[in-house]
Amino acid sequence: MRPLFCAALALAAVTPVFSQAPPAPAPAPAAPAAPAALNIQQETEALINAAGALFAEAKYQEALSKLAIAKKNLNNKPFESILFTEGACYYNLNDYPKAIEALEAYVKEFPKGSAIIDVNMALGRSYIASKKEDKGIEVLTNVVRESPEKKAEAGLIIADTLNKQDKKEEALKILTNVLADGIRSAESIQAAMLAANIYVASGQLDQATALMDKVRNFASGGDSIAQMNNIYLKLGDEMMEKKAYKEALGAYQLVRKKAEISRIQNEQIAKLEAQLKTAKGVRKDEIETKLKANKEIMAEIEKRTDYDASLYYRLGRCYYEMGAPSESGVGDPSRLWQAILAFEVVVKDFKQFAQRDKCMYGLIMVNSSLKRIKESRQLCEEFIEAFPDSDMVGEVSMMFGMLAYQNKQLKEAIAAWKKAKSFPKADKERLSFLIGSVQFELQSFDECRTTYETILQEFPTTTYKDDIQYRIALTYFYQNDSKSVTKALKTYIKENAAGQYVVDARYRLAFIDFQGGDKKAAESELLSIVKDKPNDQNIGQVHALLGDIYNQRADYENAMIQFAFAVDKAKSDDVLNYSLDQLTDLYVGASKWKELSEIWQRYYNTHKNNDDLSLKAILWISRANIKEGKVDDAKKLLAEHIKTRIPIVANQQVEGLIQQLVSISAPKRRRAAAASTAPAAAKPGEAAPAPAPPPAPDLTFEDVEKQLEALLSPPQAAMNGTAQMRILFAKAWLAKTMKLPDKAEKYLNIIIEVAKPDDLSPMLLNIVGDSARKKGDLDKATGCYIRLRDFFKDSEFSDGAPVGLAEIAFEKGEYDKALELFRDALNNYPGSSHVLDATQGEAKTLVKLKKYEDAKKIFEQVANTKEWRGHATANALRMLGEIESLNGKHEAAIAYFQRVFIAHQKWKDEMAKAYLLCAKSFKALGKSDEAKATLQEMIGRKDLENQPEKKEAEKLLPTM
Repeated sequence: MRPLFCAALALAAVTPVFSQAPPAPAPAPAAPAAPAALNIQQETEALINAAGALFAEAKYQEALSKLAIAKKNLNNKPFESILFTEGACYYNLNDYPKAIEALEAYVKEFPKGSAIIDVNMALGRSYIASKKEDKGIEVLTNVVRESPEKKAEAGLIIADTLNKQDKKEEALKILTNVLADGIRSAESIQAAMLAANIYVASGQLDQATALMDKVRNFASGGDSIAQMNNIYLKLGDEMMEKKAYKEALGAYQLVRKKAEISRIQNEQIAKLEAQLKTAKGVRKDEIETKLKANKEIMAEIEKRTDYDASLYYRLGRCYYEMGAPSESGVGDPSRLWQAILAFEVVVKDFKQFAQRDKCMYGLIMVNSSLKRIKESRQLCEEFIEAFPDSDMVGEVSMMFGMLAYQNKQLKEAIAAWKKAKSFPKADKERLSFLIGSVQFELQSFDECRTTYETILQEFPTTTYKDDIQYRIALTYFYQNDSKSVTKALKTYIKENAAGQYVVDARYRLAFIDFQGGDKKAAESELLSIVKDKPNDQNIGQVHALLGDIYNQRADYENAMIQFAFAVDKAKSDDVLNYSLDQLTDLYVGASKWKELSEIWQRYYNTHKNNDDLSLKAILWISRANIKEGKVDDAKKLLAEHIKTRIPIVANQQVEGLIQQLVSISAPKRRRAAAASTAPAAAKPGEAAPAPAPPPAPDLTFEDVEKQLEALLSPPQAAMNGTAQMRILFAKAWLAKTMKLPDKAEKYLNIIIEVAKPDDLSPMLLNIVGDSARKKGDLDKATGCYIRLRDFFKDSEFSDGAPVGLAEIAFEKGEYDKALELFRDALNNYPGSSHVLDATQGEAKTLVKLKKYEDAKKIFEQVANTKEWRGHATANALRMLGEIESLNGKHEAAIAYFQRVFIAHQKWKDEMAKAYLLCAKSFKALGKSDEAKATLQEMIGRKDLENQPEKKEAEKLLPTM
């Protein structure tokens, strides 16, 4: 019979067994002779056989009792089958010291015994179980050496022991040797999975994955399926930790669901039970042991009610991380929908899952990433109701309002956070701070101050004290309350000596002095700040204000020094761009072209990856080159940068560079000769001087046009509609520069006729849109404006879109739509170049809508704005006259009209309209003589002959 050692758990190493039956008992030693001796020999043989039978039935104590009597009959002399069975019994009873004693005796007495290999296997394992690992490894190593067929089994035990001793490299060497012959046996499968586990633990995920791929080809179920699942989960977890989400997903997708594992285990159990019905002897023992192990695995699986939930949670995390936008890319939205499905399975079907709150939190995050704000906020409320004790309740409370904030629903965010303050475990301090911060952003300064002051009262040691006290001061600053802001800033500085805003607070105090006219006090404080905190993050603005002070004092050298410092130390784009613009103006005024070139070169070096900003630098560098007489260098520089970017529609600065290149390429007009070109008379005795060489012929437009096209054209492969339109623009600009208006108009018309909006840059969209609108091609103009609005919202030319669309709506008589668009331009583009156009547009539209008082206020603002003096003033005065006329106040109207044609004669179109309207108002008052005189004066003016109103005046005069 074949004794078996007890079965190990299915997730542990393969259970070792003796490979052969215990040796047959040898005849008892001969006795002197007598029936009694015969009886002892027979009794001893019977006892040994009985012990073997009891061992096979796993009755190890009874077997040992029989062996004890047999040993006594034999006077304790060593006997092979007795030592073998005795050692096996003690091993299976986990009595390793006695097992070692018996097995060592066997090895000593029977080194060539028929069971020596199995004995040494058991002896090695007994040493290891008794914490004598080194002796165990030594014995098992000898087994491998003497019995190569035991290489996998013994090597697996050795490697497992080394791994538990944290000797992972040595364990891997053993396992690599075991696996050298391939993965074919149960032991080699176990070896591969143990090696994979070690690779995972040491971060060698590629090696682990490669091994598991091999295992999957040979182990599809039964004993190894649960262990394989465990390794794939570990692999996925390690990959997730390393943010290798795609690889983690691949590992998790190889994990079998609980139902599938249960099915495989049930099939294995059924298969073993069927085999057991016909098995006998040793085979029956092996099947019974294996069946017991599989039932234990099945029981363990059934206990894991959260098995699938844990897997879905992991899958959801992978999908979310692969789908959400990151620093390296935009993410894959389809993965986010998969994440929703995975998380929803857990939330809906696994109510008892310990990490169910994290899955619901994942649902909130996924919906937020998909911009499903309504769904996300609903989930926040459900989360707080379902998981009031979750560690994430506070964070979800924040998100409840943050989702609205991120969607630019600022008032809704405030309302949400106010509600969230009542939620369990809500961080009321932080929520109140967020509420105050959004109130500050909304410029609700009084409410903001109240919120912040309440925080200071309720949480005297708040971590937000530094921010709160400083922002309270800023609320007064933005309300122009100089007295309160001065007091608040001084309080902040006193109570926050090491505060993050101290330099900015001192700067603002100096700014208040500067605005109040005390520039010496401001200068003194600013210089003190520079001395105290030369490297503070806000020091750039300090240098910029010092530059302003010196600039106003006409101390241009010091102004340049301070603005240069500001450029070098600026931490924000606002300070950098302001200081750079001021410094540029000063360098230009002082003709410091070298310094100008150097400062813009440094700017280019730090902004070369931003095409628009880098091209702005190239523009100024080229201008400096031109001023220094390096015209060829400037041409080369401009052409080099234009040529590489001319096909790229989004590069907004290309047209500016083209204009610069054209300006230095166009030939300069020659001055007429001041004296005769005839040669001077020769002196007596001298040869007549040679005639002066004729001047070089002037370059024609066609000559320069050809040169320009060569400089601008990209390689043929890069030539596209955008490049072609820009080259046409360059030709139009060249014609304009060379005072050839017909040619300029010709090229501009070509652009208007053939250009597709998709091919035009922001500047050309603006130009073409305006030109097409004025020519009556409203479809073309609308296409240009819509593309400018939708694709180039951040462009410096984007404000032309709402104004242009408003003008089209106005021309179509859609006054409500026009008013909305004009106001959109004013509200969303406050610093726009079209602010005057939008303001005038809003006012004239209000007139059409008969909202005369609102229109009157705007036209009065235009007429009184110094920066808008000129045509806008004449137009505003004339429109104010029209408003009075429409209201029946003709005396007041006449006064406005007369101001236009008396004081604003430069603007002929407004003069002509004012004359005509003035005459009509006189007529309305019954003053026909004054009306007639006004029309006669208008008709008699030569400078109004081309105005369309003159013909109307000529028709009206006879009726007076």
